[in-house]
Amino acid sequence: MNQADFPAGTDRTLKRDPAVRGEADARAQAARGGVASAVVVGAGIAGLTTAYRLHEAGLRVTVLEAGEVVGGRMGDRRVGEIAFNSGARLVYPFGSAFNRLTSQLAMTDRLVPLRRLTADCIGTGGSRHTIELMPSARSLATPGLPLGERAAMVGHALRMRLSRERVDPDWAMSALADDPAADQQTLADYVRRAVGPQALASMVEPVFRSTRSFNPETLSALFYRTTVPHLIGEDTVYTLKGGMGSVCQALAARLEVRTGARVASIARVNRGSAAALPDAGFAVALAGGETLFADHVVCATEGSLAAALVQDPLPDERQMLAAVRYNALGVVHYGFAQPLPALMHFAARGSNSRISTYQQLPAAPANGRPVTQIYCQLTPEAAEEAERNGLTEALDVLLRDELRARIPDFDRHVTAVVNQWIPRKLPVFGLGYGARLQSFWRWQASPDRRRDRPVVYCGDWTAQALLTGACASGERAAQIVLSRAQN
Repeated sequence: MNQADFPAGTDRTLKRDPAVRGEADARAQAARGGVASAVVVGAGIAGLTTAYRLHEAGLRVTVLEAGEVVGGRMGDRRVGEIAFNSGARLVYPFGSAFNRLTSQLAMTDRLVPLRRLTADCIGTGGSRHTIELMPSARSLATPGLPLGERAAMVGHALRMRLSRERVDPDWAMSALADDPAADQQTLADYVRRAVGPQALASMVEPVFRSTRSFNPETLSALFYRTTVPHLIGEDTVYTLKGGMGSVCQALAARLEVRTGARVASIARVNRGSAAALPDAGFAVALAGGETLFADHVVCATEGSLAAALVQDPLPDERQMLAAVRYNALGVVHYGFAQPLPALMHFAARGSNSRISTYQQLPAAPANGRPVTQIYCQLTPEAAEEAERNGLTEALDVLLRDELRARIPDFDRHVTAVVNQWIPRKLPVFGLGYGARLQSFWRWQASPDRRRDRPVVYCGDWTAQALLTGACASGERAAQIVLSRAQN
């Protein structure tokens, strides 16, 4: 969750274990030669995974979360009768770290399969074709594809499938060894050259715009090169029974997590000189005035927020944090009094719609959705328009006329409206970002860091723009802390 986005709330401890709290506790720990301590800042899936792995290994861990609930962008929210996700809506099957976690938590049976997920793509002039979110041979029937592109698609799919064992879908940098050019080539250029311009416009672009709110010219090809090999030939993604936040809630129940605990600063201290304590450590200052001391700190906030928290970062930290960017996402959720059939539409680029994803969700009281809902995700251009015109809290204003034209008597049947603005939805893996990130991880994991012990960072911005990538980064961050703790 965003550490800088919330006013200091009531600090609430979800579970209380022995922990390093302030200088007195730190002194007591040092006096008895106690177990190493760690503070994890941010209770999203990355931070909670780190904390869980450290707790498993015997460290004393405290998780600090600015918000009143855990989960960050992997959570559930409710406003009145409208239920919605705080970010992630699906779980891909290939997340090895996430799958290990759900297995350990005995939550594998909570994964609800969604097979052969498709959307109707609405093009200019009202043309329509089906898009598969996990491409199969049926994708060859996409209307408008020239024969040459269909042939190229077959060869491309085979090459992607053959690279499956060489790339990790949770680790964007894993493509660098197999295809270093992917980090220096936009996704748009990559698909145009590998398959063709029509495949880009009809198949790839609508998916990235509608599921990730990215235009393909703004990203490198790393995400595509690491995930597509694991999607071709598969047909199942998952949601979570009990909500997307259920895994984070299960992790938090096993840890000491303090919600409403906004961090103001993270500073390295020399305990020998500053607090008459041996070894180097950290002082984590909360907005309410309290200071926690710990041997190790893991920063699991969004990368663009970390720079404001970490005091006197080392040059490698400063350079990496300065490179982090996010896209924004705007969604309007409507409660609707009349039943509507389930459907999902993507808008092709070039259509005059401000809605990139339009989804009708029939009422499902047993699943926590008491009324019919309509999900409307803004196009990247509409999100920019909302931000430019100060409409991020009134997104409905941009969409209402279009919805009136789409659904007869729309206004009369609307029972609720929730405007959802996520200013930092997904990290932008732009050109060269993968190589920079790979270098940063090598720096973080270097044995040299066992001496100066800087903050350890994790999150989707350090791995892959997926919840499974964030989880994988949390595991790796824990491994780094444990290697430092052994020295």
